[in-house]
Parts: sequence; C-alpha cells; structure tokens
Amino acid sequence: MKKAYKTEILLSDQQQKKVNQTIGVCRYVYNLYLHTAQEHYKETKKHLSGYDFSKWLNNVYSKERDHWIKDVSSKAVKQAIMNGDKAYRNFLKGLSKFPRFKKKKNQDVKAYFPKNNTTDLTVERHRIKIPTIGWLRLKEYGYIPTKAHVKSCTVSCKAERYFISTLCEEDSSNVVEAPKHDGIGIDLGISTLAVCSHHIQFKNNNKTQAVTKLEK
Repeated sequence: MKKAYKTEILLSDQQQKKVNQTIGVCRYVYNLYLHTAQEHYKETKKHLSGYDFSKWLNNVYSKERDHWIKDVSSKAVKQAIMNGDKAYRNFLKGLSKFPRFKKKKNQDVKAYFPKNNTTDLTVERHRIKIPTIGWLRLKEYGYIPTKAHVKSCTVSCKAERYFISTLCEEDSSNVVEAPKHDGIGIDLGISTLAVCSHHIQFKNNNKTQAVTKLEK
C-alpha cells in the first residue's frame, strides 16, 4: 500500500540555496516546454512530447545556452518536463484549459527526487537523505516511518518555509481494516471502559495495577 507523508523541513543556508536553484530550474524548464510545444504545434500541428523535448534540451539547448540547467538534479528537470507534457496533452484533448505558466511569486513548483540508489531517501527519526542535496532535518520527529520504503519525494516552498512530501510503500498486512457494518452499540462500564456490540472491548486504564500504584 502506498501512502504519502508531508512535513516541514529545516535547511541550512547551502541546502536552501540548492533547493531554490532546483525549484527555479524546474519552473524555467516547465515554462520553456510549454512555449516550445505551443510554437511546435502551431508550425506542425503535432504534439511535441516531453521525451523529444528532453532530448533537445540536453543535447542542443543546454550546450548552446543556459548551461546552469545541468547544475541541478536531472531527474527533477525531467519530471518538470513530463508534468508540462501531461498538462499540454490534457489541453489538446479538451480535458482542461491551456496550462498556465509558472510564476515565481506563486511558488507553485515542486522539485521531484526519485530514488537513484539504495542510500537515497533513507529515513531516520529526525532526518531524511535527498539525492544531490544530502541529509535534511525534519521539523516533526518520527512523522515519516523509518521502516517504510520511500519511493520518491517532492520538495516545495511556501511563505519561505520548506516542505517535503514522501511517497512510501508500506506493508499492507499491518493495516487494520475497519469492520464492515452499519453501526455498533456501545455499553459503558466501570471495570471495563466500553464493550461494543461487535465484541471489541476497551479496558479501563484507571483500574490497572500500575495506575493504582501511582495514585498511592
């Protein structure tokens, strides 16, 4: 079972600079793809795929100008292109309006980081390791399960605060499913806190020996 966790992260000055650079490049590449795809469609009446644009960007464009595109994670750049490709395809199919160009002031761009090797996206109680950036401190300790297998993550910025959203693969055998019924009856007691009609009991912790000992 896949589950997403989003929490705030604390960055050093160097990490903040790297994250801002990555997000800025992703915004630039996303807008460049939309502009190029729009012009390509006007000339040829054909859709410019994200894959073809990515090859042109790496082999032609970034070599002739804007060399700084390659200073950030290539996977993050590729994901930004594919997001633009999906948005433009939906527009051509009539499923949505023409995608809006990303603006810096809106801060609506996220940097995507996949798991490139076994040490990437390692989670500890207070930190997580991100490709090309390194260990990032988590503001909320223990929120992301340390035993979960993280598939990918996205880093975003809003109101000068930074957040990470992780997509985790969890063991579905540990998930407790809710009983399938229309309703339950609950009987409140003294020695037992509550007894439900589907035979689940909740003991009264105040009647345990540990609590009684502490009270004395």
